[in-house]
Amino acid sequence: MKFFETHAHYSDDIFKNNQEEILKKCKDANIEYIIDVGYNTESSKKTIDLASKYDYVYSAIGIHPHDVAKDDYHKIYDLYQEKKNDKVVAIGEIGLDYAFVKDNKKEQIELFINQIELANTLKLPIIIHSREAYLDTYHVIKENKAEYGTLFHCFHPNDDLVRLVLENGYMVAFGGNITYKRSKKFTEYVRDIPLEQIVIETDSPYLPPEPYRGTVNTSLNLPIICAKLAEMKNLDVEDVSKAVFQNAKDFFKV
Repeated sequence: MKFFETHAHYSDDIFKNNQEEILKKCKDANIEYIIDVGYNTESSKKTIDLASKYDYVYSAIGIHPHDVAKDDYHKIYDLYQEKKNDKVVAIGEIGLDYAFVKDNKKEQIELFINQIELANTLKLPIIIHSREAYLDTYHVIKENKAEYGTLFHCFHPNDDLVRLVLENGYMVAFGGNITYKRSKKFTEYVRDIPLEQIVIETDSPYLPPEPYRGTVNTSLNLPIICAKLAEMKNLDVEDVSKAVFQNAKDFFKV
């Protein structure tokens, strides 16, 4: 089986001493493509530089809601124009996060909308981060269409978001969190979403799957996630791996 890593952070400092080694192991393990994802201007520049070194690594650039007070989305546009190449395949990760800070919702929403508009200008899809902000995420996405594709990273389904995904054909990414103990309702949501709208990810170095919680996550764990997804959907793992691989290729146009 071959795999497409749709969300990782190999340009982070945690990999500064073994980045080359890990990426080689991934390639040797049939990880055919990797999207390295930025979360502010500095990290976005690093993802572009990383993608320029490896033919199987691509870049997503954007400002995470945690950096709303520290960064300016105009810099992402300037970075794209400066480094413009076909290895930049998405604007992300962008979105809303109310888990730790709730007094800047207005600013987060404004940044989110501005980056959706930026993606439309650059003719790129978006990668959405949404945590404890599903209702506002729902309204922003419904009222501000990303014209070139929408992917929900580390998707946490609920009735409203699943309905929005199904109605609009949006893509969702499942990662190591689907291997954690989940409610029966969560499994029902996964089964309700058509396979053609699903990709897989690790969010490396975060969210390692069972049984590796507490360790540094890498794309080498994608087969575990794929197997769990196949189990939840009562499908053959080979069929699931082929489908999510092609889905990712189509979405990112690589």
